[in-house]
Amino acid sequence: MCYAVQKSAMWETALSEGNSIHLSLVYERKASSHPWLDWEWSVRGMMPVADADINSGPRLLERSDQAVRWLGEPSRLDLHRTDLDAYVYNLTSPQPSVYTVAHELDDPVADGLIWKTHLVTMSSYEAEEYMSGDDALIGKLVMQTDVREWLEAFVALHYKDSTFKKRRRDKLDTEEYKFGQETLLELRRRMLASGKPEGELH
Repeated sequence: MCYAVQKSAMWETALSEGNSIHLSLVYERKASSHPWLDWEWSVRGMMPVADADINSGPRLLERSDQAVRWLGEPSRLDLHRTDLDAYVYNLTSPQPSVYTVAHELDDPVADGLIWKTHLVTMSSYEAEEYMSGDDALIGKLVMQTDVREWLEAFVALHYKDSTFKKRRRDKLDTEEYKFGQETLLELRRRMLASGKPEGELH
């Protein structure tokens, strides 16, 4: 079963309610091929949370011979005007993404889950702050169309430094940006050195 961010009636409802959404991450545990590790953990997707379920706890989704999956406790993803540069950088990259950070629990919950969602963000720079430590599980999820359009609308409304053009599927950037590759300060310096305005990321 695929738990990637998918367009649905629940997502459309969640995304229409302002600059924040409630969601839960899908965590997966598989047997590790590494000789020193028993398990490999990853974030496999995220699902919208209905208002009635905002205070619900984590729960087991499914268990098979290959993997075990849990739905984490509800978290809130907020959009902030102070992160507009990071949002534009994300949207104009070849693969817009949603970034997640989870911290390890002292004791497992929901029959084996050891992670608690700490952060869900559209800013890779915010997520990078947690990459130096080894006690966090960092995830990177593909930003699907409805979530991307929600972020694009926010950026188009508030990004005043230059004209922001919404992404078109037939006009992708040819330069490949990778998560953790370049800081916002380095990006600004590169833009200035090339003679491009700071807000112009193409």
